[in-house]
Amino acid sequence: MSEAQGRYLVHVIIILKGSRDPEGETIHRDLVIASGFNSINRVISGKYLGFVVESSSESEAIKYVEDLCTRARIYNPTVHKLLVLGVEGA
Repeated sequence: MSEAQGRYLVHVIIILKGSRDPEGETIHRDLVIASGFNSINRVISGKYLGFVVESSSESEAIKYVEDLCTRARIYNPTVHKLLVLGVEGA
């Protein structure tokens, strides 16, 4: 007997880890600070991806997407960090 499958939307973001973030620096300097929002210390830019997955649970859907992103080299773990923002029924 197989477990019931559901559809889940897994939200992930890919950001640079520890490196300079030229896009974030430009947004911070030219838009945020220039607009007078001086309490913002840094802007971190990233790439958002959403994956709709058929899985038996939310946790399995997350593991599946993390494995896909690593094995398919959707991001470079040497310079990037993959963050799961959340998951919801799709």
